[in-house]
Amino acid sequence: MSSIIKVNTYQDANGNALFSSDGSGNVTTSASGLQNTPMFHVYLNGHQTVSNNTFTKFQGNVVVKDTASAYSTSNYRWTCPSGQAGTYLFWWRLFCHFNGNTLNATNCILKKNGTTVTGTDNGDGNDDSGNDQTKVSVSGNFIVDVADGDYMELFGYATTSNSGTFYFIDKSYGWGGMKLIGA
Repeated sequence: MSSIIKVNTYQDANGNALFSSDGSGNVTTSASGLQNTPMFHVYLNGHQTVSNNTFTKFQGNVVVKDTASAYSTSNYRWTCPSGQAGTYLFWWRLFCHFNGNTLNATNCILKKNGTTVTGTDNGDGNDDSGNDQTKVSVSGNFIVDVADGDYMELFGYATTSNSGTFYFIDKSYGWGGMKLIGA
């Protein structure tokens, strides 16, 4: 025999709502401990020139989502809001376009308070299309313990032995992060 319990709001013993349903199967969590927030996701609208052989901060200027208004489009960093310290998952995917036929190396680094915590390397890329343009994406993710007030930034790097211009491009690429539940 099975039982069915129907409720619109599930509360703890003190009457605090933990989650609720709208009656159509859509559940909203109320307790902050049950949400992967704060969360942010940004991308670059347009091109950003990258100097050869130099780490360049990714200037994500379009905010897709920022639940705590913690990402700044003026200094291109996310700062952990007060009371939101914890373990976070950060992810990134940058697209590097080189107006030339060979990239020797491309990579990204994630920095916390100005210090590198991790990085990813794509290696090299070669132009197979014969149009003297190389396009390479670099992606990764990493789990980082973050304290209130810590800030996170993403940097990209590309190098070549040929002359040309590097760009970070395309709105389908960018970076973001979210607090992990129970970590």
